[in-house]
Amino acid sequence: MTHGGARSRQCVLLLTLLLVACRPGTVSPTARPTAPPPTVTPTAVLAPPTPTPVVYVIQPGDSLSAIADRYGMSVEELSQANDIADPNVIQVGQKLVIPGPTTVPAATAPPTPTVTPNIPPQLEIVDVVSRGAPTAETLILANRGRGVALQNWTLRDGQGNVFVFPNLYLATGTEVRIHTGNGTNTPQHLYWNRDTAVWGEPEDTAILADDRGVIYASRPLS
Repeated sequence: MTHGGARSRQCVLLLTLLLVACRPGTVSPTARPTAPPPTVTPTAVLAPPTPTPVVYVIQPGDSLSAIADRYGMSVEELSQANDIADPNVIQVGQKLVIPGPTTVPAATAPPTPTVTPNIPPQLEIVDVVSRGAPTAETLILANRGRGVALQNWTLRDGQGNVFVFPNLYLATGTEVRIHTGNGTNTPQHLYWNRDTAVWGEPEDTAILADDRGVIYASRPLS
């Protein structure tokens, strides 16, 4: 082999090695991390609130039909909800469960009270008979106006003698006689239970006053 041929083969081999070294290699793709799917949080479904049952307490004068009508239901529905065998037998204070849904009746405004005029009593000392005689002396008191409760009212003379009325109601148009002497009280006759006369003094005055001392009648005695 000639020296020039050996050199040519070395050049070919070197060129082959360079070509192999310069060939691009196969690059494996790098896998990108896959994001996990979003987590779906379930939404809680709230149950509708259970309505609070209406409890009605039976009042004097109530009837089951009137209560049922008030709450917009039949007597049978109300009876069944409360295990009532006879709808005509209910008791004051008994509690009834009103089955729902119901419409609570609107509150009724209380009626406007009627103002009664304050009419003062119209009492009259009509006369004093048998003056000076303790067993027969009697004062006659008449009511010309509205009825009056006379308890603790007083009847007195000018000398300081005082009669206190017991528990007595003097109706309109009636009279009561106050006797100076002894006896048992009745609605028409009251007794001072004195042994001496009260109205025997000349120019005396009989005075009737209420329990506060307000004078409602007086009569000069001549």
